[in-house]
Amino acid sequence: MAFFSVLLALLLEQIKPLGRLSVVYGARKSLADFAARNFDAGERRHGLAAWFIAVLLPALVSLLIYWAALRVNILLAFAWNVVVLYFTLGFRQFSHYFTDISDALSHGDVAGARAILKQWKALDTVEMSADDVTQQTIEHALVAAQRYVLGVFFWFLLPLGPAGAVLYRMAEYTAGKWNATGSDASPWLRDFADQAFHVLDWLPARLTAASYAVVGNFEEAVDRWRNYARLWPDSNTGAMLASAAGAVGIRLGATALSSMPEPGEQAWASAIDPEVQPPGQQAQMPGDIPTPAHLRSVVGLVWRSVLLWMLLLAVVTITMWVS
Repeated sequence: MAFFSVLLALLLEQIKPLGRLSVVYGARKSLADFAARNFDAGERRHGLAAWFIAVLLPALVSLLIYWAALRVNILLAFAWNVVVLYFTLGFRQFSHYFTDISDALSHGDVAGARAILKQWKALDTVEMSADDVTQQTIEHALVAAQRYVLGVFFWFLLPLGPAGAVLYRMAEYTAGKWNATGSDASPWLRDFADQAFHVLDWLPARLTAASYAVVGNFEEAVDRWRNYARLWPDSNTGAMLASAAGAVGIRLGATALSSMPEPGEQAWASAIDPEVQPPGQQAQMPGDIPTPAHLRSVVGLVWRSVLLWMLLLAVVTITMWVS
């Protein structure tokens, strides 16, 4: 059932992507605002309560609905899985930016590509060259593919089912929202939300890095992963991007310094991953400087990884049916 749930949700999301102004996204924002406003009083226990309300509560609700649907009819539970995946997957939420930037660069419209990238990621793109825009686009797209697609796959396939997908997406959303510039969240809530998502994404990020190696240049991907993932202060991002860079033979690292963690975050990340070290202590990554022509290669890499995950899911599904 999991395989068909994922397949149908992906198809629906491609046919009719969910807009950012949808009711579901509005409810997600309202819940996060409510939790922070009413529970985050600046102390540890308050921040923990706010995170539980904003992240664990909707995950628990989705699990209870799934169990109730399963007791009534398996098709009803299947429908609920599809609904949850449709709202948690988000290929089309970032792919149109990637496509528009690619089209602009292919027509020599560097200014237009800069404007689209600025609209997407709120970056200062005024002095970026075409190669700079390309590299930034590739890195942000790879991170988005992990957080909107592959990471959701992983958590959905666990016994938690739809609750796992909701847990992952809400953790990612609140970590970004409460750590954004201008957020009123307390320092403790910011740190806890960021650390919680880091833990939830630790294994999925490395499975994604491994899938990039399998569907791309294996030796180069593994070499970059082992030797250059430390360019990024976040070890999850570093594993994914370094492996992807090796898989297609390009040089990445444009977002490494732009994602510098707070002092406490670096120490915490090092505690759970001894390989983490501050950026600047590793030689520049080898490989070709990304050009607009490499955008198509990255798209192919991501889609091959998605197909690999779908193939593995299909094998597991068939094996369960046979047994």
